[in-house]
Amino acid sequence: MEKRLRDYLKILIEHEIVRRYVLINSFDGALTILGIVLAELFSGIMDPKLIILPSVGAAVAMSVSGIWGAYSAERAEIRKSIRTLEAHMMHDLSNTTFKRKREKMAWIIGIVDGLSPLLVSLVIITPFFLSALGMLAIMSAYYASLTLVAVMIFLLGALAGKIARDSMLKQGIIMLLAGAVIGAVFMVLVWTGVLK
Repeated sequence: MEKRLRDYLKILIEHEIVRRYVLINSFDGALTILGIVLAELFSGIMDPKLIILPSVGAAVAMSVSGIWGAYSAERAEIRKSIRTLEAHMMHDLSNTTFKRKREKMAWIIGIVDGLSPLLVSLVIITPFFLSALGMLAIMSAYYASLTLVAVMIFLLGALAGKIARDSMLKQGIIMLLAGAVIGAVFMVLVWTGVLK
């Protein structure tokens, strides 16, 4: 059991495709929730439950979509590569450790793809859960949530920089620009009266 856990952790840390899915889907989750939070803020919503519900709904939808979509896509690619290998080797690889490991990889990728945006989303909306419990004022929850989004996005950029052996600070700031673009779009919508 301990060896299996170590193997899974090694895959999560070292496998290029897994790292890519973590980055892409965590970023998607953060920006999706940022969009929801900003829309609710500019619409004047002061009930934390009205922020939690669409955020959790979006997070769960991204999670289920990610697990199914990534698993299906990776399984198809893995089966294709195994069939190609079988044709070259003129040998059936069914019931081999190689095939089982490759198919297990499809499950790992699917789970990582689905859980990344879910976990990031839940962290970002934590202040609204605290607000719903009366532990945090709603405006403080908004500010805390937006701060968490900025921190998450910056850390994802820094991670991308580390993987690319580039400047972590530079990549973090580049990622933050995406959040700034979303904020700017909402500001324009408010100024033009679309969100009033």
